Amino acid sequence: MAISAGIKTPGVYTDININTQRSGLLSNTQKVLFVTSDIAAITSPVDIYDTTSADTKFGTDSVAGRMMKAAIKTFRTVDVQCVGKQAIL
Repeated sequence: MAISAGIKTPGVYTDININTQRSGLLSNTQKVLFVTSDIAAITSPVDIYDTTSADTKFGTDSVAGRMMKAAIKTFRTVDVQCVGKQAIL
């Protein structure tokens, strides 16, 4: 519904275009693989969702947890996997 051009009454009038309601959402998924210096028995990449899950898998105050915190600050919907560098070598 469009706002009428002949309105002369004071007030707040809004117009909502429901056809573009999803245009502000992110359209592409950002995937990141972190290779950390944490010592862990993880030999293949694992999904990390927050700093708590990173610290559970890689140890308290892990590098993976700190990298995950920075990634969430930068891009809230980032998809992160993490592996220790021992698995790469």
